[in-house]
Amino acid sequence: MSLASMAKTLANGEIPGVALSLAKTKINEALGKIYDETDWSFQTREGGWLNPGLKANTGTITVTPYSDQVIGDAVATAAWAAITQPLITVLQIRTMPYSLYNIIGYDINVNAPFATLTLDRPWMEPLTGAGISYSMYQAYFAAPVKDFRKFLYIMDTTFNAPVNFTKFSRADLATIDPQRVRFGPTVPTYAVAIGADQRPESSTLGYPMFEIWPHNLSYMPYTFEYKRRGPALVNLADQVPYPLTEELVLHRTREVLYLYKEAQKGEQVARGSGADWQFLAQASAAEYKEVLKQIRAIDANLHQDFVTRGFSQSRSPRDGYSTNVLGMLNVGRWD
Repeated sequence: MSLASMAKTLANGEIPGVALSLAKTKINEALGKIYDETDWSFQTREGGWLNPGLKANTGTITVTPYSDQVIGDAVATAAWAAITQPLITVLQIRTMPYSLYNIIGYDINVNAPFATLTLDRPWMEPLTGAGISYSMYQAYFAAPVKDFRKFLYIMDTTFNAPVNFTKFSRADLATIDPQRVRFGPTVPTYAVAIGADQRPESSTLGYPMFEIWPHNLSYMPYTFEYKRRGPALVNLADQVPYPLTEELVLHRTREVLYLYKEAQKGEQVARGSGADWQFLAQASAAEYKEVLKQIRAIDANLHQDFVTRGFSQSRSPRDGYSTNVLGMLNVGRWD
């Protein structure tokens, strides 16, 4: 059953006064509530960041305090022109040991033959004028999706080490390494949440952003698994992700719609007259919970986020594993 068929089911006289457009809106509202009910298997995705390393530090730049424009000399201009992946507007630029600035614009005409960068904020460093050395690299990385929820793990596969993403905040880094002069990658690495991407015209505008710290000037990958919230149903042929079912979504949508109808009662429609929307909402909620139990049982077999496997140092093939979920039994041993 698609979005179109579910909407028609609800809007085809089943609930008086519900238009097709309202039904579609409330289906997605109900689906969002289901997404937030628990961690689902279909929310798990694999992804990665490819750290481009030090992209440019040759030549010099001209900077002026209170201006958001940076002009490269002939050598820097040639170095920037050679950058194809990633886009230069994904990178940051700095003069050691001062702050990083996001590059949000790149122009080769306004100060031709020299390239000009536009920064995300005015230059507020004591260095001014021409002949300033610089470094251009990527320290900030966007989450792979806008509806990102959390990481399950991040791995540095080059040095076979986990990347911790819970230990430090940006405020912590302001105390530990305010000048950002610690560099990796052969030290413990952290991914630190820094808020949403606010770079104008960014392709990841609004996505959660993370700072890789210590900063890494090497060309190397990071691999991770993460949870996203889940997709909305946009096209009429869109279907709910497995193992969710249309029955489950319809029960939750009916609850949402009944409460919506109850809220519409006003002076013209006295409360208590007509349909008892609150009672219908409660009935739909009960039916939803019954179906939800069945769906959760199916989904539990599709992912093992709740399992912690503990292998002994003996590495015996008979070593077992156990769970860390409240009330759950240890799961057997291998023979």
